[in-house]
Amino acid sequence: MHTSCSSGIVTSTPTQTGMVTGCKYFYQVHGGDGCWDIAHDNNINLDDFYKWNPAVKTDCSGLQPDYNICIGI
Repeated sequence: MHTSCSSGIVTSTPTQTGMVTGCKYFYQVHGGDGCWDIAHDNNINLDDFYKWNPAVKTDCSGLQPDYNICIGI
């Protein structure tokens, strides 16, 4: 399922709670994914990853499989 907002960016749903407004690039979490791996594989700084997705928490305990998270703004 996809949702669209007034900016014209299509967002896959469901999205992680608390995700930053204005996200342009998304990643669907899979079982076994970790925050460091997602950030590294998408060439983003881990601090930015946490800033864009605060609900995942810095220990990555809030990362939810099948939810979409922000990987670029």
